[in-house]
Amino acid sequence: MSGSSERSMKLFAVSQPGIEEITAEELKELGIEGKVIPGGVEFEGDLEVLYRTNLWLRTASRILVRLCTFRAKHFAELVRKAQKCPWNDFITPDLPLKIRATSKKSKLYHSKAIEERIWRAITEAVGFEPKKARLEDEGTSVIVRFENDICTISINSSGAMLHKRGYRVKETEAPLRETLAAAIVLVSGWRGETPFIDPFCGSGTIPIEAAMIAANVPPGISRGFAFMKWKNFDEELWKSIRKEAVSKIKKVKVPIIGYDIDPDAIEAARKNSEAAGVSEFVRFENLSFPEVSFDAVTIVTNPPYGVRLPIKNVREIYRRLGDWIERHFKNYRVLFLSPNRKFAELTGLNPELITFFSNGGIAVGLYRAESQQIPLQST
Repeated sequence: MSGSSERSMKLFAVSQPGIEEITAEELKELGIEGKVIPGGVEFEGDLEVLYRTNLWLRTASRILVRLCTFRAKHFAELVRKAQKCPWNDFITPDLPLKIRATSKKSKLYHSKAIEERIWRAITEAVGFEPKKARLEDEGTSVIVRFENDICTISINSSGAMLHKRGYRVKETEAPLRETLAAAIVLVSGWRGETPFIDPFCGSGTIPIEAAMIAANVPPGISRGFAFMKWKNFDEELWKSIRKEAVSKIKKVKVPIIGYDIDPDAIEAARKNSEAAGVSEFVRFENLSFPEVSFDAVTIVTNPPYGVRLPIKNVREIYRRLGDWIERHFKNYRVLFLSPNRKFAELTGLNPELITFFSNGGIAVGLYRAESQQIPLQST
């Protein structure tokens, strides 16, 4: 193990606003204490922690390494101080580089000019001109954030955003992002104890994420990460972490079912579950509100509510959802998304608002309702 693998780094798990607390809980399950701030969770760790969090976090978008923080009010000062950041572990001649800057309440406010100065500082520090990347996913991406004249420079260890698990081979219209689907399942408390149903499964994201959670499949098991191309990449450490993760994958012993009225969506869901390696645990059926019944069930779903749907249709969908649940399940826990409380209350399930976030540009609330008879228990 290299010396740098034992060196503690300041790290930041980027989370979509509204689900930061869920990401913090995930970190806690990995034995990592973090501090929740708007937009994510701050924590510390060595290369092992960096690798584990990229592999295991289901709700984070990226894991950033905080390279350096300093005050700068002039461009010359910015270049001078940025040169002192530890660039050599992360910037290599064969990796294209992308710099993205934002500025708020600072003397240096022109983001393009900040990006140009950081590029100059990196070039002078490493002694070569890196290739330019068009997209952050292509190689190494550096994120520069100015606020109140304080400059924070971070490097993206993940590469492509972490919701890109690698299993979405076929999409339907307006799919739910994987990180959000995982967040909803995690909030439900379901870990594979009861049957699990999504009556509006679309391309299968929620049932697939549920199956991965129940089977203990790491969300990053089938993809690569930017840190794998860094100079300080510890291949033996990464292999051992990955091998340990694979050894913990287990069978799912309860039904996980996705229903959808659209046959194309069901076809997409089946292909995606195969790509995710969980097709043996998930069943998809081309049905709407089917005649199905379980003693205890967890229902997690994202009903149709987009701008293309007439309001009366949306109202009917929420009414029918509540009616179907009440008629078929005596013991249930349901979590669902709704763009407003009025639609949520049309279910008649007396739902409570858990959190809210943006889904595909639409502000939505996450609602939870439970049957009153008896608490959910394993079947």
